[in-house]
Amino acid sequence: MGCPADPPEAHTGAVTGWVDDVLAAEPTARRAPSVLNTQPVILHRGEDSIGVGWDPARTLEILDPEHDQLYLSIGAFIEALVLAAGEAGVGVRVQHSVDVGLHRFGVLRPGPVLRSRFDADELRNRVTGVGRFAEPFASLEEVEHLARHADLPDGARVLAWEHPTGSPLAERAHRWLFSTAQARNELRAWVRPSADDGIEPEALGLPAWRSRLFLAAQGAFDEGTADLLGGHPRGLGTLAALVDTKGARDPARLGLLGGGLLRLGLQGIRHGLRLQPLPHVTACPGLRDTLASLIEQAGLRGRACCVFRMGTPEHEPPLGRRRPTPVMG
Repeated sequence: MGCPADPPEAHTGAVTGWVDDVLAAEPTARRAPSVLNTQPVILHRGEDSIGVGWDPARTLEILDPEHDQLYLSIGAFIEALVLAAGEAGVGVRVQHSVDVGLHRFGVLRPGPVLRSRFDADELRNRVTGVGRFAEPFASLEEVEHLARHADLPDGARVLAWEHPTGSPLAERAHRWLFSTAQARNELRAWVRPSADDGIEPEALGLPAWRSRLFLAAQGAFDEGTADLLGGHPRGLGTLAALVDTKGARDPARLGLLGGGLLRLGLQGIRHGLRLQPLPHVTACPGLRDTLASLIEQAGLRGRACCVFRMGTPEHEPPLGRRRPTPVMG
């Protein structure tokens, strides 16, 4: 598995050194968010380029049926790698060349040094919002302000909802997640306490005793406790969606949006807010038409490629663990 190459170029020690310099930024880049912290990215080392692909074993079939969240995750990783390399004075050019069958996303090549408004320390210290968010929740004006300063790609909009509108969406998705055997089992597979990938039980948004029950329960017993587990998520915060007004379900486009989502999260942290994507909201079959209707009511045309919650945690979340990104070749 590799990525297609451009016409042959002269292989010089300087270019080979460029590969090493970019890969030296990987420990910082791995701090980028990924859906359920699956960390799907695989890097392929070349003599003058770095291929970017993904591990199909780290994709979600139920909670990410269209693989939108996968491509957002890859895009966030690339954005983080370019940011960290740029701060070290190393330029990276991204060439998208998606091949779903071969699990290829693109190629990184030497390019101009790009400077971000965010620095590598902000990325290394980035945390995802888990647990309960404190009241008062972030206002729609605050979320809109953050979106305006996150350098989102052209055509990307953030649509936030007041609590009476957003809360029922999250509650419905939560109940679907815990009452649907396939979705519930896929989630459980990625709840990995103290592991270097996956999520901690706190990310479920459940009280500690319910999280323990969820991890311990198997088979039919789960069905009997679905309503108990899937009750109204407390301390939800402000629910919002990243809306792509261009509407195309294109992996490269989603990668660019993933970079914007990373910048939105970093901008939020500067204002004391944390962001947590909720993949089960967009995966819940009964909510697709509802989300489309809410987008239309807001005067927008497009689709919600990611739904997230934003707020100030009652307790600052810990710095999540990250596994080293595999580098092949």
